[in-house]
Amino acid sequence: MEKNSDFTENIKQSALVVGLCVGAFLLGAVVIGAGSQTLIFGVLMIFVIGTAVCFALDFPVITAVRFAFIASFFFKADVNLMKIDEIEDPSGFNLSLTVLTALILLVSDQFTDESREKVFPTSFSVILGSLFVCAVVSVIYGSSNLLGWFSVWSFLTSILIAFVIASHFSRRERLIQLVSGVAGGLVFTGFISATQYFLDFPTNLAAFGTGTEEELLGTQSQLLSRVPAFLRTPTEMAWIISALIPLVLAPIICRVKNFHSFQKILFWSAVMAGIVAVILSLARGSWISLLVAAAILILFGWMRLSKSEKRNYFFSITGAGILVCVLLAPFSARIYERLTADDEGSALIRVPLMETAVRMIEDNALVGVGLNGYRANMDRYDETEIFVTKVFPNPVHNVFAHITAEIGIPGGIIFCLLICAALFECFKAMQSKDRLLFAIALGVFAGLVAFVISAMKEPGSLGSVRPPMRTLFFLFGTILAVSRIRRQLFL
Repeated sequence: MEKNSDFTENIKQSALVVGLCVGAFLLGAVVIGAGSQTLIFGVLMIFVIGTAVCFALDFPVITAVRFAFIASFFFKADVNLMKIDEIEDPSGFNLSLTVLTALILLVSDQFTDESREKVFPTSFSVILGSLFVCAVVSVIYGSSNLLGWFSVWSFLTSILIAFVIASHFSRRERLIQLVSGVAGGLVFTGFISATQYFLDFPTNLAAFGTGTEEELLGTQSQLLSRVPAFLRTPTEMAWIISALIPLVLAPIICRVKNFHSFQKILFWSAVMAGIVAVILSLARGSWISLLVAAAILILFGWMRLSKSEKRNYFFSITGAGILVCVLLAPFSARIYERLTADDEGSALIRVPLMETAVRMIEDNALVGVGLNGYRANMDRYDETEIFVTKVFPNPVHNVFAHITAEIGIPGGIIFCLLICAALFECFKAMQSKDRLLFAIALGVFAGLVAFVISAMKEPGSLGSVRPPMRTLFFLFGTILAVSRIRRQLFL
């Protein structure tokens, strides 16, 4: 009788789950049918209702939410409510799959995490808090535009992302899942990049991150056959992938034994797929950043190995290098052409862009022009001969100048200090005797260096919801998760 009762209860639960999921699907379909702009909103609604159902029935969904959170960094899954325009990003009140899954993980931790260890180190919290204050002050004094407050919300969600990663993934098994999830994302991005390059598919899916016509036009994608995967533009895709490859490559180089054979195969596949994606983006700055990151990994990885491991180390590195060369051989003509051909003024245009940014910074030294206010104010400060803001109506291609212009010199300095604080946390974690923690800390360190190199030639607002800024806070959260494990285990 007891078995029959359990069987009947399982049938009832299954019927309830199916019924509620169908209802969630129909509700989302109605929203999707209202127009293409609400497509993502409908998908998010289905996800939220389905997750709520699983929680109500005590189904083990946290692992699925955890991987959904990681996956959300590799494609566009957000919606802007109360849109003001179509140019700025965010263009309204932004909600995303990343934020929704982060909130679920945060709530879950409140009920299951018994650790009372602080999530952020005090120094990092002070710097981050000061940066947030600068952003708010810049909006109050530098801009009364509602977009500024939407950008403050976006900056707050970036902080949430870092906090959730530092909190939820501060266990060894979850840290391994985090690296594995990133590896899966790299394989996915590399595969999509290859199909876009060879088959011209998938494209024209701007709602999921293949980029709008305006975004791709600015990167000469059609002219040069550059591919964005699902990360908005080819340049942004290369920027992100070059910063994340070290996180997956470091455990391989450092000979970490915590991973199974299939995971190591996944990591090698991710590295190769990521390299292909970066090459097909034709982003020369990211090529350089990836080479620098690889050099850092090889050097520090060698220093950590035992004498017996060092004997075959450089033979393994040489073999891997030959494998990479063989992999890139089919693209050698494209690489040579990109390095030697005329860049259509892409490099030279950055000089007048910087001149305009410098004038903007000089005239708004303390509080800036306001978060997300660069584009709205750049015409007033454009005194260049070619009137660059009309020829190329985009912010300065330097993240540090862009942020300083928007939130002032104090805010720009604090932003640099935040990156330095993260690098310092990497150095401290690299002193750990635990090879897993050492490898991930080294991977984040190399990833941050790669990110900064690319950031010196690309735009990026602190309140942006575009993938690169979210990736930076992803790296922040990862190293802080490693630091939290070290503090808990006294390593």
